[in-house]
Amino acid sequence: MPKKHIVILGAGVIGLTTATLLQQEKEFEVTVIARHFPGDLSIDYTSPWAGAHWRSYATNDDSRLIEYEKKTFHHFWNLAKASKNNSGIMIVDGFDYWDRLPDDFSEPWFKDFSPEYRHLDKGELPIGVEFGITYKTVTINAPVYLNYLLHTFLSLGGTTQRANLSHLYDCIKNDTDIVINCSGIHSKTLGGVEDTNVYAAKGQTIVVQLPRSHVNWTFERYSAGCGSGGIAAGGVITYVVPRDNGEVLLGGTYVEHDYSPEPDLEEASAIVQRCLSTRPDLLPHDQTNLVIKKNCVGLRPCRKGGMRIDAEWIYLENFEKKILIVHNYGHGCYGFQSSYGAALDVVKIINSSMFNSKI
Repeated sequence: MPKKHIVILGAGVIGLTTATLLQQEKEFEVTVIARHFPGDLSIDYTSPWAGAHWRSYATNDDSRLIEYEKKTFHHFWNLAKASKNNSGIMIVDGFDYWDRLPDDFSEPWFKDFSPEYRHLDKGELPIGVEFGITYKTVTINAPVYLNYLLHTFLSLGGTTQRANLSHLYDCIKNDTDIVINCSGIHSKTLGGVEDTNVYAAKGQTIVVQLPRSHVNWTFERYSAGCGSGGIAAGGVITYVVPRDNGEVLLGGTYVEHDYSPEPDLEEASAIVQRCLSTRPDLLPHDQTNLVIKKNCVGLRPCRKGGMRIDAEWIYLENFEKKILIVHNYGHGCYGFQSSYGAALDVVKIINSSMFNSKI
């Protein structure tokens, strides 16, 4: 039986993870079509600007997102512990700090899942912080991990094409059987999708260079107005995310419906000061200032109502055949930490749809 040809739109972490898992399936051959690929730096290409680290903000009743993030955590943990780890993922201590204990605080679902989870003692809290937790987690060097995914996908026999498509159907040819939309924020304007629930949340960060392994921890600090809902819940959030090459990402901001690519230098200075005041040990003893490599701006691909992962059959008269259309977008600020679990679900949906179809 000939292999089914899958076209995936988008080469961010969602698209490349989905592509890699499907290319591993013996009955599929996959092509990724995108305007940008790993190595490109554009405001229109979200994934390279991410921190990134695993910290779930799934509510305790969101079983779908919990399952995605749990499976992704296990996958990242195994990659970090592999004897030849070239994925850019490493295991670190995670810390969450609250200036004031939120009235709506409840123990996160990963309390009994993340290794070494516990509440911090008062003596372990930074100045001005009332409550905190710690646990083992992972950080992801986003550019390195994206290249790792692309290399893995290509080594499995996958193919790529650079193109800027205006309509979902523009990628369909005579041999196309399945199209997967992983176009992220572009799903707002992509013809055939035009999802009005999609919007951007601008994030500004600073990348500094420190001695490798100087920072073996990550933290998020929430101002009194944040509540317990994470970066999208309001208030001011401060975070530090180390990378395996000595780079450390400092953040951040969350501004909905802001598409400006320019960093605010005053905001950048404020972010640095917030990070240093929370963890003075960020600065090595023999340095008087942090060495700033670059100021970064990224657009989180958010969606009102949460991510969209579903499938539908369409009939195209010009090809006289049915095409399976699958959507996997709208992951907002949790794209990396849900990527593997979401991609596994897409594989399951495709296999089920193909099995139940007479085409």
